[in-house]
Amino acid sequence: MTFNINWDKRGAYVKFHGIVSAQDLIDANNYLISNANFEGINYQIFDFLNIEEFKITSFDISIIGVMDKAQTEFKKEMKIAILTQDNYVRKITKEYDQLMEGSNWITKIFDNMENAKQWVKE
Repeated sequence: MTFNINWDKRGAYVKFHGIVSAQDLIDANNYLISNANFEGINYQIFDFLNIEEFKITSFDISIIGVMDKAQTEFKKEMKIAILTQDNYVRKITKEYDQLMEGSNWITKIFDNMENAKQWVKE
């Protein structure tokens, strides 16, 4: 497993490390969605700052986007902060944003934890 999840009352923090594959991101999503705490949260922080490689393709992110878009029926609003300094992760995140258009799930990219925490708690 290339990620760890920590919960607080309003959100979840998912820290990735090593080589991140599509299956890792799908597994993290499934852990979040299936957890009883998911109903009560309004933000997620995905931390990709210390990864070795990001092996998520446009096709992979389209699958993840379909999964998340289905969740918007049950969880109407969500802020998703992406922590990265990698241009490829930024590109894939923008593709994810396009897939989520029309929902109240908002994604924003940050290069440091302090700004991400401030935004999700606004």
